[in-house]
Amino acid sequence: MEQSMSSLDLHHQTDDKLEGLIETYTGRTINPLDPDPGSIFIDDIAHSLANQCRFTGHTRNFYSVAQHCVLVADVVQDETLKLTALLHDASEAYLSDIARPVKMMPKFGDLYREYEERLEQAIAKNFGLEWPWPKEIKEADNILLRAEQIDLMFGIFRHEAPEYGKKIIPWPPTEARAQFMWAYKRYGGK
Repeated sequence: MEQSMSSLDLHHQTDDKLEGLIETYTGRTINPLDPDPGSIFIDDIAHSLANQCRFTGHTRNFYSVAQHCVLVADVVQDETLKLTALLHDASEAYLSDIARPVKMMPKFGDLYREYEERLEQAIAKNFGLEWPWPKEIKEADNILLRAEQIDLMFGIFRHEAPEYGKKIIPWPPTEARAQFMWAYKRYGGK
């Protein structure tokens, strides 16, 4: 069965054929638990991440996963890794952003990370990225995490970390989506 179907095709499918599929922003479908790289589209990723708030929504103001990804790509020094950095959380467009402590739980966290890894592999294949994500991506992600905790939260988790050097000012979803797409094109996305 083809993973991406038009909305008209969906009306003619039986419930069992729809099981496991989610409809995306562009009107396509994807099975996030068994992803086909060909069913992953940058417009779906940008839209979804721009509308998802980091920290399960517990920031002082809305701050999107898309903006986080743009800023992580900004931190990465190696130009050849910037597109990978931008898409490092793209799996969350299909699985949602889950709090780190939940991701680390035995059983549920293990299962979530297994499916997240499948999606990351499909995303890497679709966009021609290095996988697993290089360590520079995780390092940049952690720099942003600390800066986000300082600038966007209430200060409980103020840890010493490499300085980001800029104040994070949250973008509204429309700007986050536009900045994400601009970065995607700037870093070689097609």
